[in-house]
Amino acid sequence: MRSIAAYAAPALPAAVVVGFFVWFANWIPQTRWQAPQKLAISEAMTPAELGALGATLVRQRGCLTCHTIEPGAGVKGGGRGPNLADVASRRARGAEGAPGNLVEYLVQSLYEPGAYLVEGFANIMPPSTAAPAKLGYEEVVAVVNYLQSLGGRSSVKIGDIARPSGAAAAPAPVTAAASDPKALFDSLGCAGCHSLEAGKNVLGPSLDAAALAKAAAARKMSLEALVLEAIVDPKAYEAKEFPAGVMPQDYGAKLTGAQLRSLVEYLAGRKS
Repeated sequence: MRSIAAYAAPALPAAVVVGFFVWFANWIPQTRWQAPQKLAISEAMTPAELGALGATLVRQRGCLTCHTIEPGAGVKGGGRGPNLADVASRRARGAEGAPGNLVEYLVQSLYEPGAYLVEGFANIMPPSTAAPAKLGYEEVVAVVNYLQSLGGRSSVKIGDIARPSGAAAAPAPVTAAASDPKALFDSLGCAGCHSLEAGKNVLGPSLDAAALAKAAAARKMSLEALVLEAIVDPKAYEAKEFPAGVMPQDYGAKLTGAQLRSLVEYLAGRKS
């Protein structure tokens, strides 16, 4: 019969290695992730103080997913939304077809982004008070002050601008006919975030036939069921490599049954 030492000897090096890694893991300083804290905003804050908080909000609430801040790049920049660099100087007198002064222009852009569209950009931005940004009134004031500071000077205090309407507006009807799904796709602004070309990702994943089929197989769903879920309940599944909470949540209310069926059949039936 072999002695205990004979069995223990081969295991000793392994025990030493395991012990070292246990010690090393506990030696590394431990950190804990915490969700961003709600910013404390008071009426006593100066415009400059509000603007500093606005800078944090713009980054924290996902605005830079579509907008960029690129000095010298012009309004286009490299984003899917207008470049915010020097927006205060560029829009000091508002814009033709939009409010005629900077503050009112910025407020409208946050409350009703579809009321005035910068040339070359699609109507894809939801109101900043809705998902995904979900800005409260005081937060809107902070963001306005921050945008004023990009090429100008913050000047707005809490109470200086109107509060958003308390009643949620009914979803605007989609007028594109169900018989023309491509026009429907375009009218909803889908092309601003999704490409129909294989391998070309924009803000959201490509909707080419092969990519959709692969996603459906991975989730063990039919292609039609996957497309339908993505349209009416986009939060049900969000790929990790794309920003979350960006796609509008109200297409189920905006689209008629015929329009929804037409769009699903169009996307699910496209060939590679």
